[in-house]
Order: sequence, then C-alpha cells, then structure tokens
Amino acid sequence: MDDNFPPRPLPRDDVAALVAAVPTPDFANRLLDYVRRAADIANIGTFHVADMSRPEPVLSFWGGDMSGYWFNRNANVILSDDRLIDSILDRIRASRDYGLTIERWRPDPSDPLSPIYARDGVIERVTTSSWTDRVGLQTFLLRGEKAGWITDTEMERLQRVLPLVHELIGLRHRITGSMGLRTPPTARVSALRDRDSGLFGHLTPREAEICDFALQGVTVAGTALELGISENTVRTLRRRAWAKLGVNSATQVAALILSEAT
Repeated sequence: MDDNFPPRPLPRDDVAALVAAVPTPDFANRLLDYVRRAADIANIGTFHVADMSRPEPVLSFWGGDMSGYWFNRNANVILSDDRLIDSILDRIRASRDYGLTIERWRPDPSDPLSPIYARDGVIERVTTSSWTDRVGLQTFLLRGEKAGWITDTEMERLQRVLPLVHELIGLRHRITGSMGLRTPPTARVSALRDRDSGLFGHLTPREAEICDFALQGVTVAGTALELGISENTVRTLRRRAWAKLGVNSATQVAALILSEAT
C-alpha cells in the first residue's frame, strides 16, 4: 500500500491563524484586528505580574493607534501611583476565585486616570483579569471618543472573544517574554554607558550587558548560558549594576532609561 499522498493545503480558520501568529512581531496588530471584529477598539495592552506574592506590575504587551512611546509613558505614570497599582492588583486578585473576570469601566472626572484618558481621547475601558499559578495578567481595551460608548451588542461580542484574546497574550508572554522590558537598540543600557549618559556611565561593559539581557526578559540561567558564565556571576553583576543605578529591578531600569530619554 502506498502511503505517500500529494501535498494538500491545510486551511486555517481565524483562531488557528492567531495561534500561529503568537510569536511573530506583528501579533499585536493581528490580535487587535481580531478584536475589532467585535467592537471598535483603539488600543490593547496588558499589565503583567510575574509573581503575585511579590507583585510588581509591568506593561508587557501593547498595540493600536497609540505609539509605543506614549503607551510606555502612560504606563510609567500609572505604575508610579500606588492607588492605580492597587486597582490593577485588586482586579487580578478578584479573578482568582473565578478564573477570569471581565469589567467595563468609564473614567470618572475625579479618577486619577481621567487626565491621561482625556488627553488620549479615551472614553471607555474594558479589562480582562486572571491569576494563574503565581502570574497575574490584566488585559485592557481602550475605546476612543470618536467611536462613542460601547454598545450592548458590542459588549456581548467582546465577552465572547476576550477569553481567547487574554489567553493568547499570556501564551505570547510565556514564549517571547515581555515587550515592556524591551527597549529600542538606541536606548539599550550598553549604548547609554558608551555615551557616558548619567548613572549608566558608571557601569562596566559587562554590567551594562547584563542589564540588557534583564531588559529583554532573559532569565539569570538564560543570561549565563548566552554569556558562558555562571549564574552566580550573573546575579553578582546584576546586583552591582542595580546598586550603581539606584534601582532594584529590571522594571526600574526600564523606567530610568525612559526618564533619561525624555
């Protein structure tokens, strides 16, 4: 019996195509296009908490009409306000009992987010939150003022697609790491050190390199493997670099780079 068959194209439905696109650079736009079939959404983003026992949210995924610069700028403002951090964490914690929660929110004028949203023309937000193992995620969709309020029909459609959207963002984070801990090549710590820019000029070349790996979301073990050094050496170099920069985490290094660039 001949088991050889002529090749045949294997059709992909929309969901299969999205799953295949998870590791690609264009995934944010592909995912937003999928969401926009349900409702007119201007921007999508996700706050990620690597360990809910020591919560430190970071903007880990974004896409849409707003530029990456403004996404990060706004996130830096939000994550410097304890009230707004608590709001993110409270929604993630609440999802632990339900697996996944979806909320619709309109900014009140007294809310600390209102000035940011008003400047960016955002009138409504829908969030999807989850807590799986130690990891917390909150995906948010922003509605622009030109589109008007989200209709009940749109909200029903969003509730059907958001569980998949949220899970795919979580999958991407596990595969490729956090966009929020990545910086453009021109803003890498090594480049800032070479320019003797601020505190970065005090770093050794190796310490700057270690910071670059941390900003890309590479683990201590992965960094050690890439550089051919021990994990203890990586930890020592990180501690020295962060002490010189006056920070305690890669997230704070990213914030320091952003402040240096503005």
